[in-house]
This record gives sequence, structure tokens and C-alpha cells, in this order.
Amino acid sequence: MAINEAATSKLPFWKRTPVVGLVLWLIVVPAALAALGAWQIQRSATVLANTEILANELPQTLEKVRDIAANEPMAMLQFGAGNDMRSMPATMALAQIENAVASINTDLQVARVRAPMAWGTVIGSLLSLVAALLGLIAATVAGLRAKRSRDQLILSFERLRVILPFLLAAVIAGFSVAIFCGTLFESLSLWFWERVSGNGIKLVVGSVVLACIAIYGAFTAVLGLRQVFSLFTPEPMEVQARIVTETEAPGLWRFVRELGRRQDALVPDTIIVGLTDGFYVTEAPVHVMPEDRLLSGRTLHLPAPHLELLDTSEVAAIVGHELAHFTGDDTSYSTRFAPIYAGLWRALNALQLAKGGGLVVEPALRLGFHAAGRLDVAVAHWSRLREFEADKKGSLVSGPKGAASALIRTSITTPAVHFSLNNAFERPEASDANLVAAMAELVRQKGLPDPAEHLEDRQPHPTDSHPPTSQRIAALGVTLDDTLLARATRMPDGDQPSFGKKGFRDWEAFCATLGADFLGEARQFQTQYQQDLETAAAAVVEDEVIIYDNTKGMIVVMAISAALFVGVAVAVFVMASQIYLGDARILVAGFAFLIGLAFAFYAYKLSRRFDAPLMVLTRDTLISPRLDAPIAWTDVATYGVYAVQRFSLVLVLHPNAPLPKTRRWSLYTKVKRKKRTVTLDAFGIRGMKPGDFSDLVGRYLQAAYARRELEAKSIEAA
Repeated sequence: MAINEAATSKLPFWKRTPVVGLVLWLIVVPAALAALGAWQIQRSATVLANTEILANELPQTLEKVRDIAANEPMAMLQFGAGNDMRSMPATMALAQIENAVASINTDLQVARVRAPMAWGTVIGSLLSLVAALLGLIAATVAGLRAKRSRDQLILSFERLRVILPFLLAAVIAGFSVAIFCGTLFESLSLWFWERVSGNGIKLVVGSVVLACIAIYGAFTAVLGLRQVFSLFTPEPMEVQARIVTETEAPGLWRFVRELGRRQDALVPDTIIVGLTDGFYVTEAPVHVMPEDRLLSGRTLHLPAPHLELLDTSEVAAIVGHELAHFTGDDTSYSTRFAPIYAGLWRALNALQLAKGGGLVVEPALRLGFHAAGRLDVAVAHWSRLREFEADKKGSLVSGPKGAASALIRTSITTPAVHFSLNNAFERPEASDANLVAAMAELVRQKGLPDPAEHLEDRQPHPTDSHPPTSQRIAALGVTLDDTLLARATRMPDGDQPSFGKKGFRDWEAFCATLGADFLGEARQFQTQYQQDLETAAAAVVEDEVIIYDNTKGMIVVMAISAALFVGVAVAVFVMASQIYLGDARILVAGFAFLIGLAFAFYAYKLSRRFDAPLMVLTRDTLISPRLDAPIAWTDVATYGVYAVQRFSLVLVLHPNAPLPKTRRWSLYTKVKRKKRTVTLDAFGIRGMKPGDFSDLVGRYLQAAYARRELEAKSIEAA
């Protein structure tokens, strides 16, 4: 616990406290944008009024100055008042006023366009703020009501599912409009500051481009949200199992019907038995493979391994627990609730995919995850109560100790089940079809683990979650004594028929069918996997590929820059008298010459690097002259190629992999030990685009891992 707290304490406070980020993005930032918009309204009104006054007065002033300049060209005219008073000849004043009159109409149009932009900033930020507040209120109210009852949980979040996508879209739209209008307003303000030099136009165009990028990101996000407005149709559950008819397992069906009668619970319409999943019931559609049948109605799934390893009372406790979910509309509750839960997360996934919108998407993401968090709290509350209630009902048919023994035994036999399945999946050709019998034999030979190590385990379920085993046993009021532990950890008795043998006409044949299905799928996967490995390994045929830094463009730029500065130095020295530099000519010329010399020296250094390899990709390693040791491809966990400001290849090495050292200091080529990264920089890759180079590195990386896997398989086979 101390380790987690120490790690958490290193995080920024806004990450340690999600509420801070929530308030910041949903309330503080929109409020700040609204305040900025109000200030922009005030500024735009002032500028517009002054510009309109100038538009009315300048033509009259122009006529007066024109008359004066015609009669007395050198007459001194005064403009302004107080400290801003300026004097200039009439001819000069005439030229400046004529320029001002020529541009005043454009100034007036710009001033008029800025006013709606300021209002757009206010309206957009208020829309985002109001939508965010409504979303917070709706999520909070739904979370509080959802704890009252299961019906309230469904009702509250059905409403939230309808409202939330619109609120998320409103937050995105409002935030993006506020940023777009605020950015354009401030960029148009540059027109009045930089109009003479022309830089104002460039800055305005740049700001418009950035604002349009933000709007495009928001538009993409809203399009992604459009998916959540469609009705949600649950996809059928894909299950690897076999349908069990009453002819195949008359004892099992009698057993289940008797449990249903004793619990006053509905019995399943279909029973399926598989190898890889646990005990569960569902009313959702189920697609059973490999029989390729679609089931509807009430379905009970039973795991064949546990039908072999648990006794009758333990199976009764667990099946009784599952049948209890058929009472009180428990499974219909799950079926009705699934679309709400999936719909909300689909909205968040759409937002995540649209994260290219950047800042404009962040507030909506915060709101969506907050609403999902409120939902999860309510779901966990009712899920916990549902499981405890079902445990009590299941214990009525087997006794509390039988139910507790079943919980412990399923937890401690699961590792043997997983080991057997994993071993068979990796070596299907060497495995017997009756995997269930192999699991029981493994338990007899190796024993069972300490139950104390598995008391915090949770029983697997495809759609719901279970509380830890220790809490479920405590809720049953059972003490973990030696008698209970001895019963739960007993070895399979080969002389006594298992529950599966009692319930099925031919248990061994049925288990062999399940095993054959599993092994057939494993063989198909292993064949495809082998082909993929061979394809990846064969993708690299060259012994080595030499990569060169694309320094040619920078050499040309440096050479031109050097020539320009040397030319400036010569011109200053030669024409010093004409440009009135006097004795300063030596200092200015010398400074320009030194800069040109520095550019020339850098161009020379780059030319020396022109034919030197940047890196060499071999079948097994990446070699760089900048590193003191090669990097084995199999030491690389992942990589990235970046080409934004500078071109760079970033390699992330495995925790135990050796880290090389840089041969010389470099501003960009770095080895970071804490992050386990190696960064190799360049101006670019000669003759190759960044995407092509990234594909090349990925091909070498995958080929190395594929060869290692093939070698391991070859040794293992031998």
C-alpha cells in the first residue's frame, strides 16, 4: 500500500484529484472564456465607435488639408491633443490622410466583423458551461436515484443515456465555437496593430487556420457521437460450448429442474456445457460454436471441468445460485441494463477516437467519464447485493457450508483448469481429447494450492462481476475451519463417479467431443500463427540496410546563409561611407563575417556526415555510430518514428535489456535510463519518407521476434 501511495504522491495534484480537473475543464475554463468574451464585446464596441467617427471625419479633414497643401505646401499642421500632439508639413499630412481614407472602409468592415465574434465567444462558452452543469447534475441525480432500487437504476440511466449525448455534443460545440470566435477576434485585432507592415494579414491567416483545425476536430467528435443516437442492439455472446439435450444428460436436467422447483425459480430453456467459461445464466442471445446455433431465452452455462471436480452438493450450491438470478427479474434486469451501459461507453469511445479535436474534446470527455463513474458506483452496489442474495438462495439447497466449499473449490481448481487448457492450446497435437480427465489427473498428481491464496479471487462471469470469495463466504455466515478446508481441498476420487458421470449418459464421450472442438480450434490457430511467424521472418531478406541522414537540404541552407552573411560583411566594409557606419564598419562587418563563418563550418560538418551511416539495420541488431553498443531487436519493446520539428526514432527497451551509451554529447540523440528509451535524431532519412522508414523498422523488429519464436518452437519440438 505504501508503494501505491508513494507513486500516487508523485502525480500532479490535478491527476491525484479528478474533481480538480473536472471543475477546471467544465466550469473554470468556460467561465474564463465567457469573461474574455465580455471583455471582447467592450473592446469591439470602443474600436467600432472610434472607427465610425474616423470614417465620418477623415474625408472632411482630407478636403481641408488638400486645400492647405495646394496653397501652402510647407505649412506646418498639428494633429492630436496633449502629449499626442504631432506636427508635420501639409504635403506629408496629405499623403498620410489619403492613405488613411483609402483604408478606413476596410478598417470599418474589420471592426464590424469583430463584434459578432465577441458575442460568439460569450454564447459558445455559456453553452458549454450550461451543458456541463446540466450533465453534472443529471449524472449526480441519476447516481443517487439508482441506489434506491434496480428499477430506478434502469430508469435513471435510460434517461441519462438519452440526455447525455446531446449534452456532450453541446459541450463540444459550445467550447469549439468559443475558442474559434475568441481566436478570430484576437487575430483580427492584429489588423489594427500590424497593418502597415503586412504582418497582420499573415497572423490573421495563421490564426484562422488554427481555429479551423479546432473546429474540424470538434466536427469530427460530434460525428463520432452520432453513433450513440442509434438504438443499441446487443450482439450475441460468442460461446465455445455444446448444447446438452435431455436425451444426452437426463440426470442433469432432472437435477436442474428439481433445484428450480425447490427455489421456486424458472428453469433454463437451454443448458450448454463448455470448457473455458464458468457457471452463469443469461437471457441475452447466445451464439454457440462450433455448432453455429443462435440461442434465445434462458440459457444456463456449466463448465465441464468443474462438473468433474465438484461434488453434487457443491454443484447444487452454484447452480442454485445461478437459478436464483432467474427469480425477481434478475437476468431481465441485466438484459435491459446492458444497452444503457454499452451505449454510454460507446459515446466515450467515439469521443476518444475523435481526440484529434484536442482541447475542444477534453471537457466532454471529462463529463462523460464522470457520468460513467457515477454509473459504475451504482452498478457495483446492486451487483454486490445481487450476488449475496443469490448465494443465500443457492445455499438453501446445499447448506451454507456446501456453498462455501463450492466457492473455495472452484477458486483453487481453476489454476489446474487454466494450466491444462493453455498446455493443450499450445501443443494440440500432443494432447488427449478428454481434457477434463487430464485436469482431474493433474489435480491428483500435483495437488491443490493453498486456499488462503485464492480467497480474494472473483468468480469469472461474461457480463457481471462477483465480490471476492472471502466476502461471499462471510456473507453466508460460515467460518473457515479445518473441516471446511479439508472438504474443499480433497483429491478427486477415481472410484466414485463424478457429478458429470451421474448427469450424462456418456460423460467421457461428451468430454472428448468438447476436447476435440477445443483442440481443433487450437490447431487452426497454431497453423495460422506458424504461417504468420514464417511470413514475418521472411519479410527481412537483406543482411543489412544502411540508413543515411538526409543532410543535403540543410547543407544547402547553411551554405546559402554563409554566403549571404559573408556578402553582407564585404558590403558593409566596402560601402561603409555610403551607409554612414564610420568606425563601426569593422565591428559590423566582423560580426557578419563570423556568423557566415559559423554557417560555413556547420555546412562543412554536415558534409562530412553526408556519407557516414546514421544507423545500420541488421537481421538481429540496430547499429548506430552514435551509440557505443548495438541494440538487439528483441530488446526493443516498442518504437516510434516522429517527424514534426525534427526527425527522430525512439526505441523503448525492455526493463532488463542492456542500455547503450551515447558516444558523444548531442542535443537530440539521448539515452534515458529511467524511461528506458533511446532516441536517434536526424534531419530526415535519405531517399525514404517517414512512414516508409517506420514500416522498415517495424519489419525488422517483427522479423527478429518471429525468428526467436520459431527457434523456440523448433527446440521445443526437438
